[in-house]
Amino acid sequence: METAFHMVIEQYTGFPEWNRLTYTKAHETEFIITMHYLHKYLAPGFKIADVGAGGGVYTKALADEGYDVDAVELTPEYVNQMKDDFSGNDRIRVFEGNAKDLHFLNDNEYDLVLMMGPIYSMKDFEDRKRACKEALRIAKPGAPVFIAFCLQDAPLIHEIFMSEDPAGEITGIGYDRENALVTDNTGSSRLLDTISEVDKLIDAVCKENDAQKVCRFAQDGISQIISKNVNSMSEKSYAEWIQYLIATAERADLMGYSDHIVQVIKK
Repeated sequence: METAFHMVIEQYTGFPEWNRLTYTKAHETEFIITMHYLHKYLAPGFKIADVGAGGGVYTKALADEGYDVDAVELTPEYVNQMKDDFSGNDRIRVFEGNAKDLHFLNDNEYDLVLMMGPIYSMKDFEDRKRACKEALRIAKPGAPVFIAFCLQDAPLIHEIFMSEDPAGEITGIGYDRENALVTDNTGSSRLLDTISEVDKLIDAVCKENDAQKVCRFAQDGISQIISKNVNSMSEKSYAEWIQYLIATAERADLMGYSDHIVQVIKK
C-alpha cells in the first residue's frame, strides 16, 4: 500500500470528522456556504456522488433533503461509521474506495459530484489529475463537480503566526521564508495550495478532459483567522457574518485568505 495512502488513513483515523463542520460557528461557516452553493445547482430527483465523504455530513444533509447519495470514503473507520449511521436509509449507499479509482461507479451517472476532501489529501500532481478525471467521468454531461482545496495562508496565520511561539512553530513545516510559501506540510497528508497551484491543476484537468470552469468560491472566508470573534457572535450578528461570506465568496481579492475554497467544473 502506498505511503500517501497510509498517511491519509492514519491522519483521519480517530478524528471525529463528522463533527468538524459543526463544533464551532467558525467551522460551521464552511458547511453553510457550501450548502448555499449546492442549492444553486440542485433539482428534484438529482443523484449525487459524495467522493471523500468523511463522516458523511454532506451525504446526510443531502439525503435528508430527498436526494439519493452514493458516499465514497477511503478511511475504513469512517466507512463503518457511515454504514452504521445510515443503516436502513434507502437514499444512501456507502462504498469504501479511493477517489483515484471509482470503477465501481458508472460513467455519466450523477447529476452532481462532490470531492470535498480527496484533492487536498493528495500531494502528487498526476494523482490529483486522475481523481478529477474520475469525478468528471461519473458526472453527467453538464453536471457540476465540486472540488475542494485547502489554501495555505489562512492556516499559516491562525495555526502558526497566532500561536504562542510562531518562530518555533514555523520550523515544524517546510517553509520558504523569502517567498512565504509552504513547501511541505510535514507530517500531514494535507497539501496546502496557493491560488496559482489550484489554477495549474484545474487548467490541466479542463484541457485534458474537455471540461470547463463554472465558478470558484471561498467556503469559510477569514472565519478561521478571526475564529474567536466569530464564535462569540450573537445569532443575529452571525447571520450577518454569513451574509457577508456569501456576498464575498467569489471575490478574487479575498479568496486567498479562506481556509478552504471550491472550484466547480463541468464536462
